[in-house]
Amino acid sequence: MKLILFSVVFLANIQMALASPEQTRDPAELMRTQQSSATARLLQLQRSGEVASRSEQRLPGPAQNKIYERYINSFSHPIPDIYINEEFNE
Repeated sequence: MKLILFSVVFLANIQMALASPEQTRDPAELMRTQQSSATARLLQLQRSGEVASRSEQRLPGPAQNKIYERYINSFSHPIPDIYINEEFNE
């Protein structure tokens, strides 16, 4: 068991010594950078419409009618000044 642990530590040290500067950064920071880069690329694709569907997206008639009915009914209730959700207490 000690030999396995020693081998893992030894290999990790070798990897760190041979790693490029980007790989020696904090792994959490590296992950955040990669995620933000991926997010930025996806948002850019969304803005550009480059990968958008060419066909118009439509809902079936009954579903569209229910959505519109729900939208219209939402105006029948006043908007409260303060929203307090008593179901989720800390």
